Amino acid sequence: MGLTTLRALLLGAVTGTREEADDTDIAILRATLVCLGRHGTERMSVADVAGEAGVGRATVFRRFETKGELVRRAFAWELENFLDELRLSAATTADPTARAAEWFVRAIRIVRTHPVARRIVADGNALDIINDRQVAEMLIASIEAQLRYTVDDSRTDTDIRTAAEIIARFFVSTWLTPDLGPAAGSDEGVRRLAASMLAFLLAPGAEVP
Repeated sequence: MGLTTLRALLLGAVTGTREEADDTDIAILRATLVCLGRHGTERMSVADVAGEAGVGRATVFRRFETKGELVRRAFAWELENFLDELRLSAATTADPTARAAEWFVRAIRIVRTHPVARRIVADGNALDIINDRQVAEMLIASIEAQLRYTVDDSRTDTDIRTAAEIIARFFVSTWLTPDLGPAAGSDEGVRRLAASMLAFLLAPGAEVP
């Protein structure tokens, strides 16, 4: 499973629709993420996943036809979990500044600590993936959508698309160099970073020079 396949699986996970999963599926998907973080996409085997999930290889293949399909579904399942967290946080946080800060905290926590995210960097694949124009565009578009949800719809004086690119570049730099500075090392530090980076979006009447 080469870099091109990994890139395609990530894109497929983002663009696909939510798929139903029973308890056994979830155990297999969770085990897949554990094994991806431990071995990487190249070295991980279906036998590794089966052993981690406590099921037979035949059970895995009955539910997921190929290793590629298994990895794609695991990426998609984890993405759905992350988006569900964001929706829950947004539903319980009325203040837009606090809502944006919590979104920042969750996103930075993933790129800094998620085993699969860290494995992709350790295996030397991160730069090639993020330099793919389609991947970069999808990242910026997803951040733009989140910003439009966070910022008051009446604000027409802000270039949200450019703001999304700025934040995307920050997320990528944190993914590649998670220990560059102390601020991103704690949730409270990330909240301070969010307040600084989003101030011009959330402050009424703020203008971008």
